[in-house]
This record gives sequence, C-alpha cells and structure tokens, in this order.
Amino acid sequence: MVYKTSLWTGVLWTFLVVTARMAESQGRHSCARSDCISLQRCPQLAELLRAPTRDNIKKLQDATCFVSGQDPRVCCPPEPPKPKVSLLPRRCGEGLAGNRILGGEETPLGAYPWMAVFGYKEIGFDNIEYLCAGSVINDRYILTAAHCVEPQVLAVKRLEVIGLGDWDLKTTVDCQVTESGHRLCSPPSQNFTYEEIIVHPQYNTRTTYSDDIALIRLSRKVDLSGFWVHPVCLPPQNLNVRQVMHVPEAIVAGWGATENGTVSDRLLHVVLPVVDNQQCNTTYKGRTIAEQICIGGVAGQDSCKGDSGGPLVIRGPDGPPYLQIGIVSYGPTNCGLKSVPGVYTDISKYRDWIEENLRP
Repeated sequence: MVYKTSLWTGVLWTFLVVTARMAESQGRHSCARSDCISLQRCPQLAELLRAPTRDNIKKLQDATCFVSGQDPRVCCPPEPPKPKVSLLPRRCGEGLAGNRILGGEETPLGAYPWMAVFGYKEIGFDNIEYLCAGSVINDRYILTAAHCVEPQVLAVKRLEVIGLGDWDLKTTVDCQVTESGHRLCSPPSQNFTYEEIIVHPQYNTRTTYSDDIALIRLSRKVDLSGFWVHPVCLPPQNLNVRQVMHVPEAIVAGWGATENGTVSDRLLHVVLPVVDNQQCNTTYKGRTIAEQICIGGVAGQDSCKGDSGGPLVIRGPDGPPYLQIGIVSYGPTNCGLKSVPGVYTDISKYRDWIEENLRP
C-alpha cells in the first residue's frame, strides 16, 4: 500500500526530512541501508501520521534513517503475523443420541459418522484385513494411532484402503431395521487411499506406546455434505477432560474382537468408566504418562484388537455434539479383564500438534 503525501501536513513532512538528514550526517542509521525504505511504503509507520500525537511523532523520528530528495526513509518493522486460521471445522460431532467391542452392542446405523476403518494387505496377498480404525477430523484428514501406520510396526502389511461411512464390512450397502420397524439404508461407503502419513516424532520413545498418535492426509477431499460422514469435535489444548464430563464415562466404538474371540463385521460400541490416572499407572507398573488416559477395567467390556486407532468420545448431557478425548492405544493381551483398563492417547495434549500439521 502506498500513502500519498497529501495525507500529511507539510510541517510534519519537513520535520521528518530534517530528522533523516541529521541521522544521515551523524551516521545514526537504526537499520541497514537495504532495510531503510520510503515512509510512504511502510503502512505501520505511515499510519502514525494520521494521529500526530507526541508519542507517534517520537516513534517516527526514532525510525527515520535516511532521506532521498524530499522523501524520508524509515526502518519499517515487520508486520505482525496474521493469526493462523484453524482447519478444523466448527460444525462437528453430530452423531445420533444414545448410550446403548468386547461386550458391546451393535451401533445404530449412522451413529458415529466420523468412524474410519483401515484395510491392510500383506505383501504378496490380495485379501484385505481390517485391523485398525480412525476418525474424520476435517475433509482431508484422519486421526489415528501411530502404531496403525508406522512401517516398522506394520512390517509386511500395508495400509490399502480407508473406508468412511461404513457400518457392516461385509456389505456394499448397509441396512438396518429401526426400532419403529422401518428399514434404513445408507449409501455405499467412501473409500480412500492416502497421500501422506504424519507420525508423532516421539512415538514409542518415552514409554510403551508414548505419543501414539498420527495424521493421515487422504488422497482427495471427503464428501461431508450428507448425513453419513461427518467430522468429530476435538478438545482444546490441555483441556481437563474430567471437568467437562457430565458423567465419568466415555464411549468407544470399533470393529475389533468380541467376547467370543471373533472380529465383528458390524460396528460395535460400549460405554466404559474413566479410571484414575494414578490407579492406572500402578496397574501398568509406572509405565503410563500424563499424555495417556485410562478407560475401562470392567470384566467383559473393553476395546480390543482391531479397535486400535479408533476414537474414544464423550457426549453432552443431551447427546451430540460428541467430543473425541482419546485414541485407542493398547491394553492387556486378554481384553476385558476386571480392574485392568485400556490405555488411550489423550488428544487434549496434542491439539496444537494436530493443527500445526494440517494443511489445506
């Protein structure tokens, strides 16, 4: 932006020219000659002449460094950085109300529209195994556990497909009979490959599965215009989750192992209690850290193998919006043991990291 000299009074302009010449003659340049630019091209300082108070004139005088003809030049300060616009959506967490996967029940169709299911192929084989989950956080990114995408953990397996809007992994079009007797069907799931995987740089370096969090940038944008695929809400940085809970429990959903040892084709969910961190740390012999939270410890009810990376959510007192507070990380080898909770990555400790790694 260029400010015209007609905006300024001749007296002030002359004063600045004289100041500049004095600074030049005395060798008092407050910045390098290459950084000394015309006052007309420095909006931050030129604006001060609109309100020529004593303080503003003093600031201009101190910044004046050179004169070219009748054009005073100044050490123009850098413009303040513009606040970063969040790429996380304001509208989020709009699932179905209700609190009805080991020991869990089938979810209503469309209950958790942010659920993502990960299909893997083993090198040399064509069949797909569904081994992990994740959550939609905007139209381009999936949040999951680092161990679901870390090459050294996967070994000979490769992430082949990410399915959104899925419920029954065996069918192309999912249908369910509602309590009122109506047959409800959803459109086919949206399937994606990935463009980029971002694993937290401290994953598994501080303790077992520490910083077990990763972002997946999808190969194209997700269609969020309908009911069946929708982002979940994320907590602010360092939110005290217990303070915002209306009840001390959370919901975990997934296609993982069930109580009979099989993997579920249909999405299951279960409500689990929040466990005191100190008690959990004692159970795991001091191996948990502040960035992890513990949920469960109820006999026969737990997240399990195949649920890894999936979201742990809480709901408001009247249902939606849902807030994702955790990511399924690890637990006992035998899922659903009494007094042995599962360990989840505490998302509230990573909100800043998530936002720093998102791009349009």
